[in-house]
Amino acid sequence: MDKLGVLCAQKEVLHGQRAQVSLDLEVLLNNPTSIPEHTEYSIKLDSLIGQLAEVNDKIKIIDFLISTTEKNNG
Repeated sequence: MDKLGVLCAQKEVLHGQRAQVSLDLEVLLNNPTSIPEHTEYSIKLDSLIGQLAEVNDKIKIIDFLISTTEKNNG
């Protein structure tokens, strides 16, 4: 697998992670009673937002690397 293939594969992994975190965030926001009583809502919400921001940042970096690779190969 070449560099572009590796980057594209990693991007797909990140899209899966984003979908998972987005689903968890949606469930939390639509049904806050779905989390255990001992969990503090705001801490869990902050954690999920942080995870989503991290995944989105990684996708942006992968997109930049893909663009750079395509320009260098073109």
